[in-house]
Amino acid sequence: MLKACTIFIALASAPLAWAGPDAVTEQEASRIAIDNAGVPASEVFNLKATPGKEGGVPVYKVEFETRYGDFDYAVSRRSGRIVDADSEIDDEWVRRQSGAPDARSKVIREVVRRVPGARAQNVQLKSSGGRWEGVLFTAGQKVEFEADQRTGIIFDWNVDRRR
Repeated sequence: MLKACTIFIALASAPLAWAGPDAVTEQEASRIAIDNAGVPASEVFNLKATPGKEGGVPVYKVEFETRYGDFDYAVSRRSGRIVDADSEIDDEWVRRQSGAPDARSKVIREVVRRVPGARAQNVQLKSSGGRWEGVLFTAGQKVEFEADQRTGIIFDWNVDRRR
């Protein structure tokens, strides 16, 4: 049996052939979203996955919370690819975290981990008042994010499918 993380990598890099109404189950879509967020499953509550559409693509809309943030994902029911994502992490929680020795590199590594096919040199960061504003264009998606310069924690994350 494949681990959920392995499922995410395989589905994101090579879409499945259409195998019926839902090639990806609600449980798989939930695992894909949680893994992408980098959140331990034990910290997740109020998890729900409901069928819907995002830009005409059949998806599971996966929503969940942790004590430090809210997460919303749209995961393709056909391929398991993340079509849309939005997460926000509590500012106070971020301030209470320890600083990272190379926070900039930490941010870039996290962006590359979350976005299949992303390359570090394509991640654009701009300094703005103690935070980085970042953008990445890849694989038909626009990724925008904000990260804390002291900790390297991404506290705002948005993925939108480019049409």
